Amino acid sequence: MSLKYIIPVLAASQAVFAASCGDTTIDSQTDADGINTCTTIKGDITISESFSGDLTLSGIEKITGGLSCSGGSNVTSITASSLTTIGGTFDLEGLTTLTLLDFAELDDVGSINWEALPKLQSLTFTAGVTQAGDVSIVNTGLTSLDGISLKTVGTFAIQNNRDLKTININNLQNATDLISFSGNYDDLEVNFPNLGTGTNMTFLNISSVSIPSLETLTGQLGFWGTKFETFSAPNLTKTGDLIFKDNTKLSNISMPVLTTVDGGFTIARDDKLSTISLPMLKRVNGAIDFSGTFNKLSLGALTDVEGSFNMQSTQGNFSCTDLKKLKTENVIKGTFKCNATNADATSSSSSSTSTSSSSSSTSSGAAFMVGASVPVVGVAALFGAIAQLL
Repeated sequence: MSLKYIIPVLAASQAVFAASCGDTTIDSQTDADGINTCTTIKGDITISESFSGDLTLSGIEKITGGLSCSGGSNVTSITASSLTTIGGTFDLEGLTTLTLLDFAELDDVGSINWEALPKLQSLTFTAGVTQAGDVSIVNTGLTSLDGISLKTVGTFAIQNNRDLKTININNLQNATDLISFSGNYDDLEVNFPNLGTGTNMTFLNISSVSIPSLETLTGQLGFWGTKFETFSAPNLTKTGDLIFKDNTKLSNISMPVLTTVDGGFTIARDDKLSTISLPMLKRVNGAIDFSGTFNKLSLGALTDVEGSFNMQSTQGNFSCTDLKKLKTENVIKGTFKCNATNADATSSSSSSTSTSSSSSSTSSGAAFMVGASVPVVGVAALFGAIAQLL
């Protein structure tokens, strides 16, 4: 064959090879074998919903796009022993017989979205995923998240994983969006030992949470229907809305260096909480609304409450005198209500949640008292409503 014929043939074969390492839909293992010679897939890999059995991707080290499968009810396992990077979304939905995800070298993922994987109990992620933008894991059979070793994350939503017993994300230091837990195993233990900063954190139906390094949240910190007896945030100095509601076993809250709540502060229906001590709290930019059975509250450093102030207790033995003084000194900018022995103590529905940052107060005052309830607004209202349905 002359050179003028060989060159076009080689060019054509290279074009075919290049195309095989681009966007790919896998209907069978034969399709997968066709791309297993590629070290990089320049595009997406889509696993067809008609695929059946065990899928093996060998030799592929990087996918610039996403890896996805929706409705693949007969996919039993996915193994990619050399894959280190998924540039887009690792998206698996409705794989109802999937029992194994074996990605021994996977480290970097654009985002994770797993939903309706009821047979998936554990992850074989030996290297551990340290980078992912957003993570959403919903309705799986996972018992732990071992192999998810994130350093930073955007949204981290873990919901309706009924067998999930422990979450220990040792390396996580910063979260730029919502961290949310709801509807998981009743005795779920959540540990973020090195999380220092975040945005919003909401917890429903967990048995313990550990955030010993948390210093600041720009958004909400909220707890509904939890099972823990003690909550401690020893290094937390500032948060947005702060909410404790319907935590029937909660008997102690420890936030010794909290100085600012940049929103509303709610404590309601935490029936075993008898004492609230926040010795460093100075400013609340929304409302303070506490109601329950507690009989002692210490707010000795409080100098500014931009919203209303509502405190009610069914078993209080404190005096409202010092609190009234805070109102007369204009420490409390909104409406004021204090009732130490209200048998029907409930959360206020009319408390202001002004977040004005321009006002300042030079007044000071000390408060020692019981009971109150905080208005639940914005995102808080949404999660409060969810809690009532659980």
